[in-house]
Amino acid sequence: MKAKIVTRDEAIKLREAHRAAGKRVGFTSGVFDIVHPGHVEYLEAARAQVDVLIVGVNSDSSVKANKGDLRPINGEGQRAEVLAGLQAIDAVFVFDESNNNTNVQLLKPDLYLKAGDYSAEQLSSKALVEEYGGRVQLVPFRAGLSTTDIIERISASARTEGGLETRYERRPAVFVDRDGTINEHVEYLSDPKLFKEIPESFAALKKLRDLGYRIIIVTNQPGIGLGYFSREDFFAVNREMMKQASRSGLAIDRIYFCPHSKADGCDCRKPATRFLARAEQDLNVDLARSFVIGDMSSDVQLGKNGGCGTVLVKTGRGGDDGICDAKADYEASSLEKAAEWISQHGRPAKSPGDSTAHTGSVKANDHGELEVLSRVSGTLGHDFNALLGSILGCATLIAQKTSGRDGKSSVDDLLEILRKATNRGLALSKRLIAVAGEGDTARTRKTLLSCVEAVVELLASAHGAECLIEVVAPSDVEVEVADFTVVQMLLELCENALDAMHGLPERFILFHVERVELRDEARALDLHPGTYGRVSLIDHGEGFDATAPQSVFQAPQAGKAGSLGRGLGLSMLMAKSVMKKHGGTVTVASRRQAGTNISLYFPAA
Repeated sequence: MKAKIVTRDEAIKLREAHRAAGKRVGFTSGVFDIVHPGHVEYLEAARAQVDVLIVGVNSDSSVKANKGDLRPINGEGQRAEVLAGLQAIDAVFVFDESNNNTNVQLLKPDLYLKAGDYSAEQLSSKALVEEYGGRVQLVPFRAGLSTTDIIERISASARTEGGLETRYERRPAVFVDRDGTINEHVEYLSDPKLFKEIPESFAALKKLRDLGYRIIIVTNQPGIGLGYFSREDFFAVNREMMKQASRSGLAIDRIYFCPHSKADGCDCRKPATRFLARAEQDLNVDLARSFVIGDMSSDVQLGKNGGCGTVLVKTGRGGDDGICDAKADYEASSLEKAAEWISQHGRPAKSPGDSTAHTGSVKANDHGELEVLSRVSGTLGHDFNALLGSILGCATLIAQKTSGRDGKSSVDDLLEILRKATNRGLALSKRLIAVAGEGDTARTRKTLLSCVEAVVELLASAHGAECLIEVVAPSDVEVEVADFTVVQMLLELCENALDAMHGLPERFILFHVERVELRDEARALDLHPGTYGRVSLIDHGEGFDATAPQSVFQAPQAGKAGSLGRGLGLSMLMAKSVMKKHGGTVTVASRRQAGTNISLYFPAA
């Protein structure tokens, strides 16, 4: 079996020997992370068309670059060994490139075999194969089977067996296409400057979100798979979209995108329903009460396949793509008209005040939990009292100023303080609703990204279009946290970051979530070696001198004007305490006039 595992140079020599013997040599490739029946059927069908089948396996580094740090599940050596055990395969080698152009040029197989139901003309490597006299052969791949789906089912099973419940209340969603539906259609859009909102699109989606629908974007981006632009280009366009959406007061719950071309034969490209299933799992979406809106027949078919209501907008392609034969429940001239129809015909989510709207509940016989909840409520009550004092004090000073009495601050400054205090009160009330609804105030297992998303949602509610918040998550990790405490800590850090950017024309916060392996560097952080989840909170505020980081953790110095920059306050003291109780730590890096990066390390569950 292991004799079949060769280097690429050895594979080239094998091809030459077999060709000299008059045998027909075929070549195909893939990740083959968790080999399933779809892989076996495909490889057997490929082998039936040639005398010798050589298979290339993507290296670990190339898989990580394409699918993220959590993949592959199995290393390149293990994957190659499994394939070598299949009778249909004659030789296996590992390669590092992101595509097969180099493999094709070096191996020069008689048949270059690819999976998928599409035209060979779509393959960028077709010209390379035909140049030396070879031929491209397409082999159908059984739909509905994928390594990603297997991983997601295992993850869902693990959460169920562990007794974990989603922190999201069950609500319907509006799944909306991006290009041609939200923004003007641009073929293979990759330049943020070309992103132009179709008038009133964000306002329409905000109306639906205010009714209780989650707003989820589902978009096919074949330009990535075809090599026309990169994932980073796509993210840059999304950032511009989020920026404009934020100015309209719209918070988008999630963006799912398929980076594959039709030639890749994936199972996430619309109208496949994988992303609907992901949303049901990730956000507890009620698909039966949800809607899909788009400008293409594949959007309509997606909704039909997922059991959702469907709306075709006559913007963009206007349904003239001819991909699917599907009739929408309603045709609208714009996203604005689609939102009006859904608001009349849909069943929106129940309000936060409805006792049945939350998935969790406080158990009457759980005295420990009730005691914790009472302490939390007492703390919030104290904060509200302080806020009301600020509001009343500001009102008094405003009255003095407007009546001609002496006042040390301008009316505009006082109104700004009043506005901030009110927004903080709104954020605190939403946190109280979240705690009361979720019910579980003990330490629970959650993904780090879900904690950050809770913070982003609260910030968006409190500050609306006044700041831009972006989340980048190359990887995620499950951690055991006191959820409310961690969310409040992150909120306080964000509020102080916003203070640090006071007066800037644009305030921007970036969350970076990733899984990290700490070995030798763990000692410098006073942590045990192992796996951690790291959340980095980055702002572009005033910052402070590099010699000052440790002093932010000292009570007499925290928030001291002039030495540390505006905005740190006492939140770093709280962060240090919270992270220590969680078995992690917090670090700060900053430079005056260049912003601050606060990194929090949580031990993996």
